[in-house]
Amino acid sequence: MLQTEQDLEKLVHAHTAALLRYCTGLLGCEADAQDAVQKTFIKAWQQRRTLRGDGTDNECAWLYRIAYRTALDMLRAARRAANYPTPEPREQDPGISDELRTALAALPPLDRALVLERVLDGLDYAALARIHGRPAAYLRTRYHRAKKQLASRLREGEHHDE
Repeated sequence: MLQTEQDLEKLVHAHTAALLRYCTGLLGCEADAQDAVQKTFIKAWQQRRTLRGDGTDNECAWLYRIAYRTALDMLRAARRAANYPTPEPREQDPGISDELRTALAALPPLDRALVLERVLDGLDYAALARIHGRPAAYLRTRYHRAKKQLASRLREGEHHDE
């Protein structure tokens, strides 16, 4: 349970790398992801009383839920600001190809989050249910559909290259 600044510091050290990777995948830009992770920890500290210590809500899922909502807020803000293009190119995660990045970006935010959470972070469906507040069976179905859409988009990209 988060009660002291030392507890927060331990939480930051334990989860920053995974949350940064997750948010980079959701937002498509490492600089934005760093902002999202920072906002996530600020919100976690402000909402520390919402973390249950009875084992029903672990801190990892709690942080992912906060990070997901923070990233969605940032995506919505970016959509509203789309009329004001940024002059600087967005930084990209070097571990993801341009084709995969484009295919991921075409997915709805929840589907993109599920793919990243399952593939990059290896989270199980129980953790995903805690993060997104939805039944595990629903998320399993949604994840499998997202994988099919992703595979289809990647196959379409191969045919365009020929």
